Amino acid sequence: MMAHVLRVAVHPDVAAGAPRSGHGRVWRRVLAELEGRVRLDVRPSGRRLARRPDVWLADGHRPLPAVAEPLVAQVHEPPPRDPAARALLDPAFLAGLERAVAATVGRADVVITPSAFAAGELRAAYGPAGERVRHALHGVDADRFRPGLAGGRERIGAPYVAYVGVLHPRKNLGALREAMARLIARGAPHSLAVVWSPPADRADPAALVRDALAELPGAPGRLVALRDLDDEALAAVLAGADAFCLPSLSEGFGLPALEAMACGAPVVAAARGALPEVVGEAGLLVEPTADAFEAALDRVLTDGRLARDLRERGRRRALELPWSRTADGWVAALEHAATTVRAP
Repeated sequence: MMAHVLRVAVHPDVAAGAPRSGHGRVWRRVLAELEGRVRLDVRPSGRRLARRPDVWLADGHRPLPAVAEPLVAQVHEPPPRDPAARALLDPAFLAGLERAVAATVGRADVVITPSAFAAGELRAAYGPAGERVRHALHGVDADRFRPGLAGGRERIGAPYVAYVGVLHPRKNLGALREAMARLIARGAPHSLAVVWSPPADRADPAALVRDALAELPGAPGRLVALRDLDDEALAAVLAGADAFCLPSLSEGFGLPALEAMACGAPVVAAARGALPEVVGEAGLLVEPTADAFEAALDRVLTDGRLARDLRERGRRRALELPWSRTADGWVAALEHAATTVRAP
């Protein structure tokens, strides 16, 4: 007798995603992994087929499908509970995010988050409903994101420190900019390579983008801005970096740090949110201040033994987190919902 293959329905909008956003890239990679493990049925929730799915898989940041079958939703980034982090978000965007996530936690039979930190945030915010929350760490394609890739140094034109992320105040790029300006003033030959995308929480981000990409104080020509790179170009930039820094005040996961480790870039990251969970002992975790980033980056850029050690530890850490492991967690959540929740 053949084993039952789980039938999982996904809305087409979720399956399409935004290919170069962190959120969209996660969905693309996990759905590809699920293809060989479950029977994916990409369809609108109102369309009837001869056979009903066992469970629906939804994006917890979008309106959930109105379905009778069990529902699993993924929340990529929980609303921040820290008052300082909340103050950095546009109030209307924050209110919308909280409504969407509250609806997801209240409606979904299982909620998947990308880290224990994010799961804890949801449990603390939503009480008993949060008991349906579980986490599955995001992964990395260690064949695509790997050391030794060429092209980064040629693109930047100098040795460099890399940053990858949205140009949003909670990403704390200003502290890294200040740290880099100080290092350059002390004689460091490095530029700051900023791989960026615009913030989604405001209609007109022009002022934020202008300030984030302005020349470094006292160091004209030492900031290189690169927008929305594809995976191949991004991997080359990360592999060529003398260091990577993620200075965020809050992260639900911190995928660029994992991709940088996979590429062998020594990682300096803020000891905030899920970054300690993701980076662990494979990078330098510091307070999210310009002073701390300056000191940590100075160590990495001037101590070859430390840099080599971080490259090796980072690559080993990345190899522990393939996308197949992420898919294992999602499949477990889907199977739990399908077998413990009965559709009417």
